[in-house]
Amino acid sequence: MADFGFLVHPLGLDDVYKKYSFAKKVSPKLVKSLLRRRPPFVIGEMRGIISETGKSVEGVIVAVPFLPEQFYELEEKKILKKITKAVKVAAEEGAKIVGLGAFTAIPGNGGLDLKGRVSIPVTTGNSYTVAIAMESVLEGLKVMGRNPEESVLAVFGATGSIGRTVSIILSREFKKSILVGRSKETLEDVAKAVRKSGGTEVETTTDLTKIKEADALVAVSSAVEAVIEPEMLKPGAVVCDVARPRDVSASVIKKRNDVLVIDGGVVSVPGNFHSTFEFGLPPGKALACMAETMILTLEGRYEYFTLGKEITPERVEEIQNLALKHGFRIGGFRSFEKELSIAKIEEIKRNAKMALKIS
Repeated sequence: MADFGFLVHPLGLDDVYKKYSFAKKVSPKLVKSLLRRRPPFVIGEMRGIISETGKSVEGVIVAVPFLPEQFYELEEKKILKKITKAVKVAAEEGAKIVGLGAFTAIPGNGGLDLKGRVSIPVTTGNSYTVAIAMESVLEGLKVMGRNPEESVLAVFGATGSIGRTVSIILSREFKKSILVGRSKETLEDVAKAVRKSGGTEVETTTDLTKIKEADALVAVSSAVEAVIEPEMLKPGAVVCDVARPRDVSASVIKKRNDVLVIDGGVVSVPGNFHSTFEFGLPPGKALACMAETMILTLEGRYEYFTLGKEITPERVEEIQNLALKHGFRIGGFRSFEKELSIAKIEEIKRNAKMALKIS
């Protein structure tokens, strides 16, 4: 029996083909039609999670058969209906709380509309994702030899739940912040909150190319495909890609050996953690959104912990403290699911210095 559940969905057609090889023989349109009709199902388990307090828990992974673009194309009531069924599947496996992974955390006002529909609490995991993203950016700047107080921060997807909170908290550490999003009006609302919390110079823009001014970039949009290309980044920039699907194109690490691109939200889980479902992470590692659900389960906090678009700094601090109590830590630097060695980081630093001298 599982103690908690976690919802996943295919991030692209390649994920579907891994599970159903026959799908390669039919059109993408038919695949999407079949996914729309496929009910949620158990696709894996999470085991070996052992807190430093000695308590252990296990989880069940439930697939929600929708592609990223379907979360936008389909009627929200249909999406919420399938997510509700997925939570029910997890509850039938014994779960007392469920984490909403990737795009399942977006519909229904960031999960708020699931209240009253589901029999057990859900959480988006975004509070701990914020915490780990900020830790990753600051640690990345440190290894690159940069001081946040002398650096420019950009947040792509600043109006989303994670982006907004990252902007509000992390901007305090930087000389200037550039908030990037789709709605100028909503961006201005975030900018007001940033200034109120102690952020100094703040700029808002809908122009993604403005990220070229940034020394540190947190990418956390809800784009359905990669949009950040090699020419958009400043030499020596630290780029923390929290989004899934990724915001950063794979061509960045192929063409730009002078920027540090790190996978956002990767943590080390205490115990002997492993998953029977392939997340592209080595044993012992998990994404922060998953880890939030694990931490709450270890703590016996079966509640709607993080929902909606507003995440308070207090919630972020609370989950950070609980994570430390149970032994969760930042999981080192990884880039496109591969570990970044010290030698590789030093190479990036050297290349960045050369590029900045030339420019």
